Amino acid sequence: MSRVARPLVAAMLVAALASLTATIAWADGKIVAPRDYKGSLEEQAQEAIVIFEGSEKAGEATEDLILKIRVEGNAKRFAWVIPFPNEPKIEKEDPKLFQELFRYVEARSAHLSKGKGSTLAAAEAKPSARDVEVLSRRVVGSFDTAVVREKAAGALNKWLEAEGFQPLPDADDVLGFYRTKGYVHACIKVSDAELAKDKPVDSHPLRFTFRTGGRDGIYYPMKMTGLQTQRFDVNLYVFYGAWLNDRLSKFGYIHRGFRLRYRDWDTRACKPNAGKTWSDPAGDPFLKSMASRLPTVTKLFQKLHPGQRYYLTNLQAGGLVPAEVRQWPDDLWLVPYYVNRRFVPFDARPGGPASAAWPGESGARAPQEGDGMHGRSILLGASALVGLGAVVACIVGAVVLRGREKG
Repeated sequence: MSRVARPLVAAMLVAALASLTATIAWADGKIVAPRDYKGSLEEQAQEAIVIFEGSEKAGEATEDLILKIRVEGNAKRFAWVIPFPNEPKIEKEDPKLFQELFRYVEARSAHLSKGKGSTLAAAEAKPSARDVEVLSRRVVGSFDTAVVREKAAGALNKWLEAEGFQPLPDADDVLGFYRTKGYVHACIKVSDAELAKDKPVDSHPLRFTFRTGGRDGIYYPMKMTGLQTQRFDVNLYVFYGAWLNDRLSKFGYIHRGFRLRYRDWDTRACKPNAGKTWSDPAGDPFLKSMASRLPTVTKLFQKLHPGQRYYLTNLQAGGLVPAEVRQWPDDLWLVPYYVNRRFVPFDARPGGPASAAWPGESGARAPQEGDGMHGRSILLGASALVGLGAVVACIVGAVVLRGREKG
C-alpha cells in the first residue's frame, strides 16, 4: 500500500499571483552578457512549469521543465546558462501555457475565497574538446542552443569567451559543484530579441526534457542564479501524481523559503488520490468546469503525457538573496509527501542525486524494501493511511454539515 499523502480536501489556498512586475527576477540559471557589454543584465520575470514522472527504478525518473524568460538590459544578444543532471532534449513551447495556468489558479482562488535566428558563432581559440564536451547543438525557435559538459576547471568560461561572451565572474565554486556532480549546461543564445534598458522583451518558452538521475526527486536549478546581484522570486507550477512535502519533515520545501500558493484537491466526484486528467479536462470531474480555459495546457499533456494524471501545485518564493542561495548545499529538490515522517526520500539517501541537499543524511530512518511503504505503489498507488484519513474527514465533514443544518 502507498504511503504518499494525496489530497482529499482543500486545506490551504491563497490568492494567485496578482502582479508580476518587470523588476522581478526568476531563478533557474545565469545570464551571460557579450564581452563588450558594460550595462546590467539580469533575469527579470522567469517562470517555470514542471511535469514529473517518478520511477520505481533508480535513475529512470523523467522531468519536463518549461522555462519562460524576460530579460531587461542593453545587450542585443546574451547567453543563458542552465545546469541539468543529464543532457536535456530542448523544444519550443507556447507562452499561452503560463497565461492559462495563471488564470486557472486565479479562478480557483476566487472560487474558494467566496466560500467554495542565427546559429552559435564559431570563434578562434576555442577550449580543448577534452575540456568542454559539446553534446548537442541546434536552433530551437528563437534560440540557438548548445548542451555542453565542463570537464576541467575554467573550461566553461573559456568556451563562453570563445563564443563571444563574458565569462562567469567569481563562479569557480558553483561551476566546480556542477562539474563534480557531472552535470551538463544548456547554453542558450537569443539572436532575434532586441534587449533595451528598462524595456523587457518576452521570448517564447523552452522545454527541457531530461532524466533526473533518481526516482522521486523533482529538480529545479537554483545555485547558478546565486551569481547574480538582485534579490529574486520564483514561481513554479509543478505537476505530479501526489502532493509535495511542505513541512512534514526536514525534506519539505518550506525549508528552502518556498510557500504554497495553490494545489489541486479531490472533491466527492473525484476518484480519491488519483490526480487529474489534464490531457482530457472536459472528461475530468474536477477540471471540466475549467476545460474551455485550458486549450494550450490540454494540448501539451496530450502531446507529452496522454492519459496520465497529476495534481497541480503552485509554489512561490519571494525576495531570495542570491548570496544565500549560492551557499545552499544543492539546487532545489522537491519530494513527495510521504505520510511516514521518518521516511527518507529515495533520492535524498546516500548516493542519490539529491543527497547533497541534506548533508549528513544517513538513510538509517528509511523503512526496509518490501514492507509496503515504498516502490512504485508509493508513487502512484492508493494509501491505506490516507484512505483512513478520507473516511475520518468525510465523517467529520458530514457531522459539521448536519450540525449547521440543524442550527
